[in-house]
Amino acid sequence: MRISTAQIFSLSLNQINSSLNDVTKLTIMNASQKKVNSPSDDPAGMGKIVELSGYQQSLSGYIDNCGVALDYLDTADQVLSTASETITAALELAEQASTETYTEKEMQMMALEMEGYLDALYAIANTQLGSDSIFAGDDTGDNAYEMGLGVTLPNDSLTNADFMDLTGELDGNVAVRFTSAGAVGSDALDYEYSTDNGETWTSATLAAGDTVLNLGDAQVELASGTAVTTADDDRNGSQFYLRAACVYTGSSQAMSVAVSESTSEDMTTVGNDIFGGVDPSTGQPYDSPNLFETLSDCIVYMENGDADAVAQCLEDLGDCHEIVETGAAGVGARENKITYTQTSLSLVKELASNAASSIEDADATQLVIELEQANYVYQAVLSTSSSVMSMSLLDYI
Repeated sequence: MRISTAQIFSLSLNQINSSLNDVTKLTIMNASQKKVNSPSDDPAGMGKIVELSGYQQSLSGYIDNCGVALDYLDTADQVLSTASETITAALELAEQASTETYTEKEMQMMALEMEGYLDALYAIANTQLGSDSIFAGDDTGDNAYEMGLGVTLPNDSLTNADFMDLTGELDGNVAVRFTSAGAVGSDALDYEYSTDNGETWTSATLAAGDTVLNLGDAQVELASGTAVTTADDDRNGSQFYLRAACVYTGSSQAMSVAVSESTSEDMTTVGNDIFGGVDPSTGQPYDSPNLFETLSDCIVYMENGDADAVAQCLEDLGDCHEIVETGAAGVGARENKITYTQTSLSLVKELASNAASSIEDADATQLVIELEQANYVYQAVLSTSSSVMSMSLLDYI
């Protein structure tokens, strides 16, 4: 069979290109330290790598979510521990004030101290992580609580449901009592109010058909038809105290975050479940135990020297302490669960990474050997081809 010069050139060029392709491919692998750099290297392997890479990314997202949730829960755990200590101090103070061994002046000094505890707990309830309120449910952009108005009822002549609206500003508590009996909205009713703990009183009249009591800079609207009786100095009859109140402005639902494909956990807390306060949608206090309302009532009773009423607040405050402790335990349980989940996800991600690495990564030692072999072959092909293609008939004459 006759082999033409063109065939020699063609075959030599094919061999050169083939060996150069092997060198190039191995050089790319050596640079990237990966044996699969494109789908053509291993179509099935590349498909598996893409699948594992997507799985790792989803795991990374869940792991990041766990980290964020743990930041929120850890902060809540710490501040609730401080809240528990503050309530313990408030309990000790209330216990002292309930013993009937202190003068009215001393009780008023205790009220100032109790206000400090209330302010501290109010600040705790408005704790933020960055710009997010951790006790505002999923409404994290605003404070969980704002200051508003509330009432303290020393007896059962009136109920919270009798108060329709509380507006205006206060500079301390306002004591209010009716000096005549009748029905709000029907009868003309006399009443009086005091802004100095009962030392002086200002008299006024609620006209027939009117439902709003004017108390200086504040106003109280009563429900039409509310029956009132004449009050006396022994705290009998229809009377109440208008005072500051902590109003919950957050959401009734916690913000949850996905920590796995099928599991979500609450990263924030609904503040009124722990601290209570006043519901802004109804203007009524949340159900007992209600920490903020109990402390506010206790302050009023201390200012007025009512040791028996403080004793009742002491019992309620103990129940509130248990609620806070239960809330802290719930936060701790969520924190532990998410920690375990994060650890498990990290382990699974590592296993997925190892699986992808076994398909994608090259054996460095083996790769160096193969690259040396490919270079040797390439050099041999170049040398042989050069020798063959430089031959002519003149070499045989």
